[in-house]
Amino acid sequence: MSAPQVIIIGAGIAGASTAWALRQAGVSDILILEQGAQAGMHSTSRNAAILRTAIEQPALQRMALESAEFYRSASASFAEQPIIDAVGLFVTADKHSNSQNWMPSAANSCVAEIRAHYPNFVDADIDVWHFADEGTLDIHGLLQAFLKEQTVRTNCKVDEIIYSNDSACGVRCGDEIINAQQVVVANGGWANHLCSNTGLNQPFSPRRRHLMVSSPLGQISHDLPVVWCTGDNEFYFRPESGGLLISACDHELVDPRYGENIDPNIIEYIASKTDHWLPGLSNIQPKHLWSGLRTFSPDHAFIIGPDPHKDNLFWATGLAGHGMTTAYAVGQMLSAWMCDKKCTHPSANDLLPQRLVDVPRLAGI
Repeated sequence: MSAPQVIIIGAGIAGASTAWALRQAGVSDILILEQGAQAGMHSTSRNAAILRTAIEQPALQRMALESAEFYRSASASFAEQPIIDAVGLFVTADKHSNSQNWMPSAANSCVAEIRAHYPNFVDADIDVWHFADEGTLDIHGLLQAFLKEQTVRTNCKVDEIIYSNDSACGVRCGDEIINAQQVVVANGGWANHLCSNTGLNQPFSPRRRHLMVSSPLGQISHDLPVVWCTGDNEFYFRPESGGLLISACDHELVDPRYGENIDPNIIEYIASKTDHWLPGLSNIQPKHLWSGLRTFSPDHAFIIGPDPHKDNLFWATGLAGHGMTTAYAVGQMLSAWMCDKKCTHPSANDLLPQRLVDVPRLAGI
């Protein structure tokens, strides 16, 4: 096999959207290397499939809004089926919380509107926002749209990045060396081991979050809205398979190798959060239970752009659970850095890897 122009490490949503954007920019010689048995089998396919553009960091919120607009207007040549199911999204926050500082508008709804859909929802004095054109994402449809016509090599773990004169020129996978002109690190929680010889001191923090789908509940319709309760008691739920998909928003730092292992105490934790927000439903039984990784940088902003010390090395990592929502913008930004050596996106400079140089290594993983 001849050497590709670009190697992308990771076939999740970050790597897939970058590959798609590069192809749109005229780069067709791309090889995506995925350590798993199939593309997107880790964080990408193990999330809640919720479209929520209200994100605390302004840089990320801009990217979410831009990506959502692309998903809404995407042609049939991109994806055969709609990417967004606009069932609506309610976001709640405690009164007088700092949410007023970063939500896109003043609170425009109330608890009574949530209770009209979910009678068990707590009758609390909280602020409520309603986003009628948000809801859920077809995560598999989106991933496959980005990967269309891409070359993905699965079961291929990258052990190290190869350099020549401080410039990335390929990767080593076991005994095999694969050369390339540019290398992109987009493998989320597994990226820390690729920081050697770069300016980044293993800054990635992989955190586990559990999700549960309950047994069927008679009053739950598939087209009910998503509800996301922010704050110290964070919790979200939406309809799924006749029951509710629920997350108690746990946030445990883990070794990525064990990020999909189930915490034996999680059912009790989910029940306690459910009892707070949906009194009377805390005893619902799980039909499915799983966990997935969300990977954070020290400041919880994405890491997108060129490596500060190594030429032809680029990062698209630390998407902190917002990968699906912002994927289009992530790919566009990194493609600009790679093809044009500059990016004029208003969020670009806030997300550069340069800001993390000399940040102390995270302990405890």
